[in-house]
Amino acid sequence: MTFSAALTVLTDSLIALTLIYCIVLERRIRAFRKQEQSFRSLISDVSESTRMAQGAVSSLRQLLTEFSTLKANAPKVTSADRFKPEGRIEREIGPQRFGDTENSIATLAARIAALRSQ
Repeated sequence: MTFSAALTVLTDSLIALTLIYCIVLERRIRAFRKQEQSFRSLISDVSESTRMAQGAVSSLRQLLTEFSTLKANAPKVTSADRFKPEGRIEREIGPQRFGDTENSIATLAARIAALRSQ
């Protein structure tokens, strides 16, 4: 075998190895691109969940403020109120006050239902 023939065989072998390696790399790139699409959808889902959670937190903060206001405006119970003869606490709360509480609870229920439907 002459030197030029050996060099040709070596060159052909290296070209074949290069082609095989290119095929392997191309398959890896395809697999990576498939994973990239799934990661993009995952990131989109996480972003949407984060947006919904931020909305829920802001709604809960607003409700907490409303209920804190209701609690601050509620009549205080004293130790004397606990021992009234009827066995119950008598408070001077009119129907308007109860209506506000019911509206707040209805608003809370509506917001929770809206958040669940999103």
